[in-house]
Amino acid sequence: MKNWYWIFMVLPLALAVQGCTDSDDTNGGGSGGSAGTGGSAGAGGSGGTGGSVMDADRDGIPDDEDPTPNGSTNNKLNGTNSGGAATVVQTTATLGTGEEDVDYIYESDLTLGCDDSWYPQGTLCDEPDTTDSPTTSTKTEPDSGATWYAAPDPGDEGPITGFLVVDACSDASCEAVDFNEARVFQMFSDGKTTHLRISIHAERGDTAPAWDDAGWTTVTDFETIGAGTNIDFFVVEGPAVISTGPRVTRYVRLEARNDGSLAGDDDDQSYTEFRSVKLFSVSAPE
Repeated sequence: MKNWYWIFMVLPLALAVQGCTDSDDTNGGGSGGSAGTGGSAGAGGSGGTGGSVMDADRDGIPDDEDPTPNGSTNNKLNGTNSGGAATVVQTTATLGTGEEDVDYIYESDLTLGCDDSWYPQGTLCDEPDTTDSPTTSTKTEPDSGATWYAAPDPGDEGPITGFLVVDACSDASCEAVDFNEARVFQMFSDGKTTHLRISIHAERGDTAPAWDDAGWTTVTDFETIGAGTNIDFFVVEGPAVISTGPRVTRYVRLEARNDGSLAGDDDDQSYTEFRSVKLFSVSAPE
């Protein structure tokens, strides 16, 4: 009798314990499912890491590579003669064959600047209050700017190309500059620049690469430069706008030509005259 009594007492308890165990396992499975959802959120976080490469000023250059990550409105080729850091470190000219011929440089002295006509440093002179203006160029000497002979001598093959190599950080105030657009202003004297090509270089040291160094990378073709608008010779508007794509560099090479297509009262086709070029970092529209 005692044995049967204990069997009947133990059996319901065992069943009750089994039921509790099943219920706990079911709840545990539910918790595991929640943890899985958390894992999903973790994967989303991982995707966010990829989005952490920022371009705060929307100029196409990531912040960690951008010399001005928060944006700027300054002209990156403002010359040392007009309060900036840029200077022309070399000028030369080539024939249509690519051969260098310095006889086609009109004035080669690199020590003269804003107050002198037709010298290379003048191309980087753009004076207040329009130094950083993308639409207007002001000069106290309206003929300041690099100049080359444009018409080839008998026996020489054209087109004649004038070269400037510019150190954008010549005063050690920067290591490199960033830009994605060029603005080119015409001189109203007796010559023009009808086409311009822009190149950059990976060099960041104080020794500038030669004009024909193999490390130059062209960032534009020979782009057409329009006639521009002469306000009063001292002030010029209507610049050509050239998109270069987002770039970071210390050294810039400029190649100028005059094909005679703007011939008129202020262009007798004999000279390539290069009044002003400015570089800007322009934000993309939101």
